[in-house]
Amino acid sequence: MRIDLHTHSTYSDGTLEPEDLILCASKLGITHLALSDHDSTGGLEAARLKAKEFDMTVISAIEINTIETNSSVHILGYFIDENNQDLQNKLNHHRQIRETRAQMIIDKLRRMGIKIALSDFNGRKEKAAIGRPHIADKLKEKGIVFSRQEAFDKYLSKGRPAYIIYEGPSPQDAIDTILACKGIPVLAHPGYFVPTDAIVALAKMGLQGIETYYPSHKPDQIRNFIEIAKQNDLVVTGGSDYHGPGSGHEAIGEFTAPEDSIEKLLQRKAKLFG
Repeated sequence: MRIDLHTHSTYSDGTLEPEDLILCASKLGITHLALSDHDSTGGLEAARLKAKEFDMTVISAIEINTIETNSSVHILGYFIDENNQDLQNKLNHHRQIRETRAQMIIDKLRRMGIKIALSDFNGRKEKAAIGRPHIADKLKEKGIVFSRQEAFDKYLSKGRPAYIIYEGPSPQDAIDTILACKGIPVLAHPGYFVPTDAIVALAKMGLQGIETYYPSHKPDQIRNFIEIAKQNDLVVTGGSDYHGPGSGHEAIGEFTAPEDSIEKLLQRKAKLFG
């Protein structure tokens, strides 16, 4: 088994369609893949259909960004009921928040003499609302920057001239949303400035796992997260956070989850929901 529990498609900020993501993963021997788009489950059906060609298992998943504070808290949800209407209503609300933020970013860029309009992204119809990566790609397309990363470094990151804070749900709301649709909430990339005391607090809120194996995590961080998981009864997971070519997150196949992670997630689901 080769397991990647963190990937994205064009239904959020990935650069590959779900079918192409599956094709890419199959070439690298991935047997189990979680498509965990931000605030959207729209790519799951297409991913599952393509995965049948390769005897690959696609796990229904989501990633919910929470309100931006001193910590970058993103919550992954595994084995969710994607047909849960309350879930879809909340995800739609999150996407509306993203679109409002995108317009505010575009307004800032226009005041800087960079002409981008929300209508430039009409091709994203039927997909998730636009976010900073899509704006970064548009800046690259216009020749203003050479890469997504440069766009973030110059304009879009916190402290840069076009940055707007993301006013999304609280971590507790994200955890509750995932639990309400019988999913397993897992902290994504805790190495992105999520301190130990914050992880412990999230566990008390209902967090069930921690993404330990991740491209930017150093060996000492991994050992620390494993110990935190033991102390707080959290499932250890892992994934590449693959966003596709040109995204800056292109390590699919290099960082996989432990082979028993799916079994442990399913055991936790059975324990919580019967």
